[in-house]
Amino acid sequence: MSWSKNWWIALVLILVVIGVGVGGFFLGKNEAASQYQAERELNILLNRSDLEGLGNIEGPIYVTGHKSPDSDTVGSAIAYAALLQQLEYDAHPVVLGDINNETKYVLEFAQLNVPELLEDASGCNIVLVDHSEYIQSAEGLRDANIISIIDHHGDGTVTTGNQLIYDSRPLGSTATIVLIRYRNYGLEPDKQVALAMIGAILSDTKNLQSNSTTSADREAIKMLSSIAGNPDTESLYQNMLKASLSYDGMTDNQIFFSDYKEYEVGSKKFSIGCINAYDEETAKDIAERMKELMQSILESAGMDMTFAQISIFHDDIDMTYLIPSDEATAEVLESAFGDKAEFDGTSYILSPGISRKQVTVPAITNVLESHPQE
Repeated sequence: MSWSKNWWIALVLILVVIGVGVGGFFLGKNEAASQYQAERELNILLNRSDLEGLGNIEGPIYVTGHKSPDSDTVGSAIAYAALLQQLEYDAHPVVLGDINNETKYVLEFAQLNVPELLEDASGCNIVLVDHSEYIQSAEGLRDANIISIIDHHGDGTVTTGNQLIYDSRPLGSTATIVLIRYRNYGLEPDKQVALAMIGAILSDTKNLQSNSTTSADREAIKMLSSIAGNPDTESLYQNMLKASLSYDGMTDNQIFFSDYKEYEVGSKKFSIGCINAYDEETAKDIAERMKELMQSILESAGMDMTFAQISIFHDDIDMTYLIPSDEATAEVLESAFGDKAEFDGTSYILSPGISRKQVTVPAITNVLESHPQE
């Protein structure tokens, strides 16, 4: 009997110890969860404090990307305007021109309307996404109230004496930065906006395959896909690619300006029109057509030099054709890429291909800056 009694006492003591341990475990887990939630709320509060510096904003806020709007610039404008709306600002996405076929497809897929056209930014409250250059932006921007710049390029010419939110990061897409800002503010986009953001990231990172792609872009696709109901992003990108390669019903002039940007280096102005092609035969044909067109574009656009950049990027093909507008422009390309490119009489051909943002613009800028300025 004494052994049995002692056994029961021992068992009770063991159960008490286990109970205390389990209780302590759950108590510790609850405390950790509470601490995590408190930290998260503090981080959101700290991140949202940057809005306080903007003060009271009277009138609507227009969120715009650059001229010749592409999928990232339009998707980011829509997404950032939606973020500001959640924060109870009167924000509206706008575009500065006609959107291209790829962007049309993305918006149709997301069941979103094309943003309205902004013809003059004078006197308006403006948020710039995907650019920070006056020459790439809205007419009247120098007379606008610029309150934010959200971008993934180098810092541009836009300046303001006012305080502003400036968030520029070396990521593959501006839409990825916009998602980070959603998370920092403790918010998330709705399904339609998430789909537009997925299209923006896939476009600018070439389906997460370009050299500019970062882990943040990959994680952004995962998070946005979860919000959007896990769409087939591979199928989406292939359809976007087909749309981007379609120039049916477009003149050569419209093709050149479908993804066109202007730049200023000292006293020189240059521009680059980016075009997609499916194969080398198509690329060479487009290159010859652009060559015939570019002299008139040079004069009408008021540029000192202009370039066409034709890219083939799918499956195992990765090439870029750079076409100069004239002899002086050809000398710049020769200085920038002569030791890396093959010249076929019309184009400087590079394989693997290059990014306008990461390679072409910096290379041309370096050449122009090395020459004495007038």
